[in-house]
Amino acid sequence: VEAGTVKAVRVVEAISKRGLSRAAEWAGLGGQNPGLNWLDFNPKQVLGTAPVEEDGSAYFAVPSDRFIYFQLLDERGMMVQSMRSATSAHSGEKLSCVGCHESRHTASPYANRQPISLASRRAPSQLRPWHGPSRPFSYATEIQPVLDKYCIECHDYGKEGAKKVVLSGDKTSSFSVSYMELWRKGYVGGLGAGPAGHLPPKVWGSHTSKLIELLHGGHENVELDAESMDRLITWIDINGPYYPTSYCAYPDNPPGRNPLGRGDTERLGELTGFSLPEVIWAHRSRGPMLNFTRPELSLCLESLSEDSQEYQKALALIRKGQAQLEKRPRADMPGFVPWERDLARMAHLEKYRKIEADSRKAIREGTLSYEQDKESYKQIGFEE
Repeated sequence: VEAGTVKAVRVVEAISKRGLSRAAEWAGLGGQNPGLNWLDFNPKQVLGTAPVEEDGSAYFAVPSDRFIYFQLLDERGMMVQSMRSATSAHSGEKLSCVGCHESRHTASPYANRQPISLASRRAPSQLRPWHGPSRPFSYATEIQPVLDKYCIECHDYGKEGAKKVVLSGDKTSSFSVSYMELWRKGYVGGLGAGPAGHLPPKVWGSHTSKLIELLHGGHENVELDAESMDRLITWIDINGPYYPTSYCAYPDNPPGRNPLGRGDTERLGELTGFSLPEVIWAHRSRGPMLNFTRPELSLCLESLSEDSQEYQKALALIRKGQAQLEKRPRADMPGFVPWERDLARMAHLEKYRKIEADSRKAIREGTLSYEQDKESYKQIGFEE
């Protein structure tokens, strides 16, 4: 990479997967249960960006106790390289690094305890927020509005652009139509569980995205505003997440997001001539088979005559799923409530968080005692 290419560091949190369904998994590049993203196994959260000085140094503060990794950005905010592991810092802790692939015997650039890098001569930068307060990344709220504003006029069902890619936000059995189409047709790409080897700069992410290439090239004279372009770039760079949480509302329905149960989904496959995997996993078929937003546009119906009983029965099943989603929204919709086991997991986690916060406060104030520690354990169900 030419010196001076990197202008900023993006700090991303990989949120731990806490939910669990009882349904068949989403079979991306590795199993997910419930389905979470096309490839990635974790929800993501962009914590912000920090500047990089002319000499390549950076010095910044991050929230404590987060599982975070760093991405190096160029002048357009596009990822040059990404950290493939992660780190964390406790409250008040200071960490330094000279590069993951530098010599283990090389210290940070200090001479007689005097900093010589530009960034270390000043106070740490505060992270610049990413378009508002930090929050778990949701494709439905961060990306689909951009597509609705700039793309849907030509790329909705029945429009000329839909012959190449459909970019509507209609809900499918797992995700949304636009999300599945962009991944399935190669407009975006990312990394799954591998490769394990060191990757050169700019070999994945926004720099290799067909979608970003088209938009930078002036596709159909479409000019996105700076924030909208940055939203697309950031989404691709953090490996194209979809759901902001691993908690789900349909634990018994494959792949944990589908409003139709296994029996109804299999029956739908029998009526339309598709197997269960073909109905659920769009990357193994012609596209998203189910459309719960506009059921009559479901691809699986195209093999049937609208006058046939099979068509009417199949359409009725999809409309059943539509009604179920309206009654019980899933995690990519407003009003989402997790199933009871996930709610119990959430409550258990909050109980631990409170005990941890109380213990840290006691440590800081020097008041931690054995009796207090015993009481804390009783609160989470452990007896002496």
